[in-house]
Amino acid sequence: MFNKKHIPQYILAILLLVLVLLEGWTYYLGTTKVTFKRLTGQDVYKEIDDISLRRYKENYYSPHLFTLKTRNETKIIDKLKKDCNLKKISFKDIPKEIEETDKEMVDVVKKSPFIYLSKSYDLKKPKEGRMCFVFRDKSNIYLFINGNL
Repeated sequence: MFNKKHIPQYILAILLLVLVLLEGWTYYLGTTKVTFKRLTGQDVYKEIDDISLRRYKENYYSPHLFTLKTRNETKIIDKLKKDCNLKKISFKDIPKEIEETDKEMVDVVKKSPFIYLSKSYDLKKPKEGRMCFVFRDKSNIYLFINGNL
């Protein structure tokens, strides 16, 4: 059944199979819905019609920007307020980390009818509290949130 001279080939085949499984698992963990749940602690809200994710270049606080399309803005904002412990702020109060991450995003924030930021957060220890930053343009709600280091 097993030929001793083929044992290295069997080992190689098993290692390749493990590699393929790990690649698949890594891809799954990077998908939008899984990332939303991992960062907010909640499943994607049923009121969200479409969700997309933009990851920024590696940074010391691993920023992510979710684009949320919905027909029920108030429910989404209420849920985000509860889950992220948000407070309403003005444009002049946005953190410098946001300004440094994406200049285009700052231009959208300037025109946003509302801006929310987490009441407390720790960029170095996300388990102590993540920075959630919520704003919108004419068609989308945006959630900017820090990931794990």
